[in-house]
Amino acid sequence: MNPKEPRSRRLYSDILTCFSRSQHRASFEVFLDLLLDGSGRPLPQRATVKSPSAISRFLNHAAWNTRQFCRVMRQHALHLLQNEWRLRPHQRPRLDLLIDLTSLEKSGKFADLEDWMHTFNSVHGVHLVVLYLCCGQLRLPWAVQVWRGKGTPSPAQLALKLLCTLPPVLVSGKRRPRLHADGGFESIEFIQGVLARDLDIVVGVRCTRKLEDGRHVRDLMVRGSLVKPLGLDQTMCISWVWLHRNQEPEQRFVMSNLDLGGVYLARVGKGRWRIEAFFKTIKGRFGLERFAQHSKQGVFRWWCLSTLAFLLCHVQDLENPVTTPQVWPDWGILARTSDCSAGGLDSAEQVE
Repeated sequence: MNPKEPRSRRLYSDILTCFSRSQHRASFEVFLDLLLDGSGRPLPQRATVKSPSAISRFLNHAAWNTRQFCRVMRQHALHLLQNEWRLRPHQRPRLDLLIDLTSLEKSGKFADLEDWMHTFNSVHGVHLVVLYLCCGQLRLPWAVQVWRGKGTPSPAQLALKLLCTLPPVLVSGKRRPRLHADGGFESIEFIQGVLARDLDIVVGVRCTRKLEDGRHVRDLMVRGSLVKPLGLDQTMCISWVWLHRNQEPEQRFVMSNLDLGGVYLARVGKGRWRIEAFFKTIKGRFGLERFAQHSKQGVFRWWCLSTLAFLLCHVQDLENPVTTPQVWPDWGILARTSDCSAGGLDSAEQVE
């Protein structure tokens, strides 16, 4: 590995080692080029140097190592985090762990996906629980679990499983990581599970949640109040913000095990929306919600490849010296100018 080579090229080179057969590598390069078109339409029918059936076989049936593919992306994400901390030893940026559920809406019948296709929050399709890491300017998708419907582990239980995938080096140190989640993860089991892992938590909370003294969260009058939610043996700090998206302002509550004060806690709670920006980007620019695969392996590989496209563009953006901190880039431009693009949909000489 050449340390002077751009990090996006190093990631791309390591990913290529996951494909031992030349036809698998060629199909990967063609499909990645479709993803890096940045239009959000990586449909196999748009490829000109591989047939749609060849790309479908690559996604659903080809014998390439998906686990190794994921392992390479995680190793590069870990190296990026460690380099970020190594460059700033005296002011180590905090690691934020963002967890949320996103839905890939689908209609029609998918026989092989029967136990993956469910209705959640009025959306029918595949529902993914995602763990997303933020540290300084780094934005790194880490792991994913599929919710399999009622009677199976809940999204909160799946989220606790995702936390087990974090290596100890990420959750150790003097500055404890902070986990952000929305109100769908406010269960007692989830909060206690996060605190048991020596993590701090900032989580949304329903206005109707009862407190130990018999009141509801909506009855609180002072932001930053320290109270005990019913059934939770932990004092929590609760604050709120007003959202003015509709004619009537909407009150949203957030609580934490940290006594951050009302104003600061409300500001910290807004950090959860960073994962929503990731969902919007990977669906809109990198075609995650466009999957039409008939197998579970095909759906999971589609997620992996869309995530890789996002990660390649993000790493390349970090190399850009004119990047403005805290500004979400134009992912369409990033994708089309990526060093890892094969150079357009008609670049047959790049993959043959």
